[in-house]
Amino acid sequence: MNRFDIHNRRHAEGLLAAVIFARSTSFLLVKHCLTAFSVFNLLAVRFTIAAVLLIVIFNRHLKGLRLKTLGRGVILGVVFFAMMAGETIALSKTSSSTTALVESSAIMLVPFLSWAFFHQKPTKANVVAAAVAFTGVVFTIGQSGRIVLSPGIIWCLGTAVIYALSVIVTDAFSKRDDAFTLGVIQVAVMAVCSVIATFLVETPTLSAPGSVWGNVLYLAVVCSVFGFAIQPYAQSGTTSNRASLFLAITPATATVLGVIFLHETLTWLGAVGVALILSSFFLANRPPKWLR
Repeated sequence: MNRFDIHNRRHAEGLLAAVIFARSTSFLLVKHCLTAFSVFNLLAVRFTIAAVLLIVIFNRHLKGLRLKTLGRGVILGVVFFAMMAGETIALSKTSSSTTALVESSAIMLVPFLSWAFFHQKPTKANVVAAAVAFTGVVFTIGQSGRIVLSPGIIWCLGTAVIYALSVIVTDAFSKRDDAFTLGVIQVAVMAVCSVIATFLVETPTLSAPGSVWGNVLYLAVVCSVFGFAIQPYAQSGTTSNRASLFLAITPATATVLGVIFLHETLTWLGAVGVALILSSFFLANRPPKWLR
């Protein structure tokens, strides 16, 4: 059996797929946790636990920490905090499946933002896949039969933009510094930002049922320690354009879990939207000859 090699694109992208799958299971659990915690309070508890675990596990990576690495980790942490704040607020206002599906519109934004910032011109397959993904998002938003830009949808769309930026920033930084160090700093900064936001706009509490705390621990360990801290390492072995394609895993997983466990409704228009968004992933990843 071949050993894992982060410089092997197939290995790196396999790990990235596992990371995004782990994170995609969080939508279901966050909905449950929001019955006991407010938005920033939940983020504060989740990422504080994750940060402590990461510092214990990867403390040797923090020795001899360079100021530039710290700065890049802080930038990553702030960007991901903004993304998670937007995502969690969206989940408090709309269904988990809709949040995941609309947020996945980041798929179409990454190649064009890479073009704008780094002059990495998108391929023909990127453009077509983005158009298909956008159409899928429109079907998802309009699955009730009409286009409704509810507060939840607006938060989802804003989060999608930040999500796309997070992929690009992670791509830029993960190839310059130790990816594990960046991951630890990123999660620690997310914890600090969440705690500050909690004290500024909410009333902090640790009172919650045991079932909620079980979900919080899963969110901290699986979705945050593994899901966030490992992403810079996994993404260091591929490009931002290709990494963005794996975002399609999120809506597929979140939609299935939402329908099964939360009894969320998926109309035929919504189903078409799901199919189009997932098709955009395969279209860009395995483009037909006429798109190569």
